[in-house]
Amino acid sequence: MAGKVILEVTRGPLKGRSFSFEEHDTFVFGRGWECHARLAETDPTASRLHFLLEINPPEARIRDLGSLNGTYINGVKYGGRHPSETPQEAASRGFPEVSIRDRDQIQVGDTVFSVKVETPAVCSYCGTDIADSMKADSRFVEGKYTCPVCLDKEAGGARLSEIQAFTCRRCGKNLLIEDNAPVSSDLLCASCRKEMESNPIQELLKALAAKFQRSGKVGKTDIPGYEIMGKIGPGGMGAVYLARRNSDGTSVAVKVMLSKVKVYDDAREVFKREIDVTLRLTHPNIVSLLDHGSADNLFYFIMEYCEGGSVQALMEQRGGKLSIEEARPIIFQALDGLCYAHAQGFVHRDLNPKNILITAKEGGIAKIADLGLAKNFQQSGLSGMTVTGVALGNPNLMPREQLLNFKHVKPVSDVWGISATLYNMLTGEIPYHVEVGLSVIDAVFEGKVIPIRDRIPSFPSELARVIDKGIAVKVEERFQSAAEFRDALQGVM
Repeated sequence: MAGKVILEVTRGPLKGRSFSFEEHDTFVFGRGWECHARLAETDPTASRLHFLLEINPPEARIRDLGSLNGTYINGVKYGGRHPSETPQEAASRGFPEVSIRDRDQIQVGDTVFSVKVETPAVCSYCGTDIADSMKADSRFVEGKYTCPVCLDKEAGGARLSEIQAFTCRRCGKNLLIEDNAPVSSDLLCASCRKEMESNPIQELLKALAAKFQRSGKVGKTDIPGYEIMGKIGPGGMGAVYLARRNSDGTSVAVKVMLSKVKVYDDAREVFKREIDVTLRLTHPNIVSLLDHGSADNLFYFIMEYCEGGSVQALMEQRGGKLSIEEARPIIFQALDGLCYAHAQGFVHRDLNPKNILITAKEGGIAKIADLGLAKNFQQSGLSGMTVTGVALGNPNLMPREQLLNFKHVKPVSDVWGISATLYNMLTGEIPYHVEVGLSVIDAVFEGKVIPIRDRIPSFPSELARVIDKGIAVKVEERFQSAAEFRDALQGVM
């Protein structure tokens, strides 16, 4: 595992409680009913939503949510607003996001959280992971491991202090010395990461070739069984390429995703098992996932190619939005696919016009793309910090509860996502009211949704009523299933 983050309440009304995180998750503290750790409603020391902590073990990052009294990290105050300010006004000044380390103290009023970070065993000299099976042959002194390889070098007369610790796994430079910054969790220097992100398919092919050579096979210049034809464009979570299947000449799309953190074997296996399940999804309105694989910290997915491109691209061709007549077949076809996915136990988490594709340039059908990829990539911890980093799915079209209940998003959240997608298709706007100076994430937390007729006063009232119910902030006030939303739309469209 990548590690564990533990919060222990050492002082205050919640003293004795402990919160443990072994997977990517969020933690909200305050007086509100939505909070994971909640003070009494009358407690004056905390705001209703006081701070958000995002955990992707072994890393954690905290963000004050425009609280009245601020959040203290090791005695240093972050955030906080003047008594005359609203949370929105305070947030517009910008509150920093602070990385949390082992033994840090988080304090709000009388409540103190003590942070404990358990990290995987890593050689303190070469930076190599030390598996449980290797620990018996390693040395552990004063909290530091020395792996068997470095012990052998030491026995041969080498000075361990001269071994380059934590080198970039791509170019070999010493991260601690040359970057003069905390070592990145994926063990890449800044320049190598930039190069990998700029051309992920080339990096993937290099990594695959190296993988084949290590296994004794001949190195490949393409993904086995496919020939890369060229880049289609950016995808929701990675670059997308057009490829041809060698066996029959069929055109396919290849999505390449780069893990933002070091990929541990157990995380890779968890992700693979989840994606293997996704391979079994078959529906005419869901983009088929044909195959997948990985090399190093790059992952690739072979998918059905949709020549018509995304609904987002279609909106741009139409001047930023679609007519009701053009949107009608697209939304119903997407809803058919979503109803099927929910029946199979899947939640998309990232519905938006970029993730609805059209099979042909003229007269094609709509298909939902990336089903399962967002959820599995995030929950396996491979996406890095995605909430405090403002990259969780598409925050413009994300329901509020997805921030508060990160791991356990339910189909009703997809109802919000598909309703917001329709809102966006017909107006060219997002449902949230984003005040000047605030981020979309702040708007999501505040839950200020603009009724669609406030965007377009002439919008048909009955259709507006259905869409507005679909994007209700409170879960209990919206349609409870995609099928219910589809049926309501059929009555007014």
